[in-house]
Amino acid sequence: MDELPVPEPAAGGPGPVAAPAAAAITRRQLTWLIAGLMLGLFLSATESSVIATALPTMAGDLGGASKLSWVVSAYLLTSTVVTPLYGKLSDLFGRRIVYQTSISLFIVGSVLCGVSQTMTQLVAARAVQGMGGGGLMSLAFVILGDVLSPRERGRYMGLFTGVFAFSSVTGPLWGGLLVDTAGWRWIFLLMLPLGSIALAVTSVGLRLPFIVRKRPIDWVGAGLLVATATCLLMVPIWGGETLAWTSPALFGVVALGLVLGVGLVLQERRAAEPILPLRLFSERTVSAIFGMGFGLMFSLISVTTFLPLFLQVATGASATRSGLMMVPQSFSISATATLSGFLVSRTGRYKWTLIAGPLIASVGLLLLSTIDTTTSAWDLAPYLVIMGFGTGLAFPNMTVGVQNAVEITDLGVATSTSNFFRNMGAAFGAAFLGALLNAKLSDALIARVPADRLDQVGGAEGLIRSPKVVAELPEDLHAAVVGAVAESVTGVIRWVVPLMLVVFVLALLVEEKPLRTTSALGGPAKPAQDPQAGDAPVSASDAADLDPSGSAVPPGARPSFD
Repeated sequence: MDELPVPEPAAGGPGPVAAPAAAAITRRQLTWLIAGLMLGLFLSATESSVIATALPTMAGDLGGASKLSWVVSAYLLTSTVVTPLYGKLSDLFGRRIVYQTSISLFIVGSVLCGVSQTMTQLVAARAVQGMGGGGLMSLAFVILGDVLSPRERGRYMGLFTGVFAFSSVTGPLWGGLLVDTAGWRWIFLLMLPLGSIALAVTSVGLRLPFIVRKRPIDWVGAGLLVATATCLLMVPIWGGETLAWTSPALFGVVALGLVLGVGLVLQERRAAEPILPLRLFSERTVSAIFGMGFGLMFSLISVTTFLPLFLQVATGASATRSGLMMVPQSFSISATATLSGFLVSRTGRYKWTLIAGPLIASVGLLLLSTIDTTTSAWDLAPYLVIMGFGTGLAFPNMTVGVQNAVEITDLGVATSTSNFFRNMGAAFGAAFLGALLNAKLSDALIARVPADRLDQVGGAEGLIRSPKVVAELPEDLHAAVVGAVAESVTGVIRWVVPLMLVVFVLALLVEEKPLRTTSALGGPAKPAQDPQAGDAPVSASDAADLDPSGSAVPPGARPSFD
């Protein structure tokens, strides 16, 4: 069925964006939908975590080791800047076409990565892959917001958080296996069959009733948004490595980003259909959760990125073993997200999770900052469980809070913008905390190791990139270097504790509103439970002629299947 335009609403009245509840999806379709979204999320999250395992081998095969960091940065850059664009475009054109476009871009980029013959080609292909991966990550939660009400959404958020945590742990493991057997190219080529399955599954599950909104596209705003985000992201990517933190060129990039940001604000204030509606930031709850997402990811990167370095250098654990030692945190995140989701769905209260999460995570960070070279896996596990408990409380319920606070018309762009701030937090956290770690490590090494012997390990930078070098050092030098690494990593973790407390303060600003009990499709919260009707409609609604905001659907308008 073709998508039909909706007559313009009366002046001052909200325009309908979703189909009447009579067109609600079936339980069988919901099952297919959830499966497709989880598979898409797995593809994106796995590809982000698995690449580190293959980087040294890629550099050996393709050459161009100087561009190695760009294999990661290119994906991070494009996946971040397109995130809010996907949300807005899906609000205008429908979820299925935009989501399947992101899958297709991800597949094309993956295949191009797998057949790349030079490092330059690989970096370009990773940029294409990131353009698709950004949509897979953000639109999964947008679509979940369409078919489930905020009251019921929490219990599904745990499943999605679990997929993300599982892929983060298992990615490096199976990535290392592929590198050692079939070759690194199969890390990318395997995305072709998996992505094709995701396309097929979403073709069945994503035929959501959706009324087309005929609105002009804010191309100028989109361009300014991409340019602004790119400049801001280039600061941590270039800073301390390509350019010195105090270099005029880097300050120039900052200045350009700020000028473009001002231009973006001015454009969005006058655009008929802004790509990034400024009204989102006028809502206290939404702005607070955006800030929480940035701060949480900035802080969490100190554990997920630098703790494996500690484990491999300071305790001598292999890459595989260090990954396994991080598993308690992943399981804790998954279990907590699932349990808190059920509690939020049952009680309708979610602010307590946003307050308790950062406080508990702060305790976990403090405990992690006390570890040393004698810490065993059994000693470490409780600290990681506490850290995972705190983050598992906050992350999924932040999404619920944002989606419940905005109008249905802004569901897509609000969810995607929330993910955008999280990605920006991760990017800035990795760069700035990495620079802090380098500075601390350099000072600690200078205090412990003579300068001539320090050159043997390539200084602080050499240690971070090659734990194997440390394992082969003479015993006296090895002890000094291990002590310096332990002191530096725990010092960085201790530094982010105050930032996590700032996240707690932001949570206090969240205004808890009653969770809506209707989905964006207009029906009640959950599918029918009739065991005799496996394909029963999600709901039968008495509001068949109302859109989710309660406004009457214009006469003659009919939903099409997106």
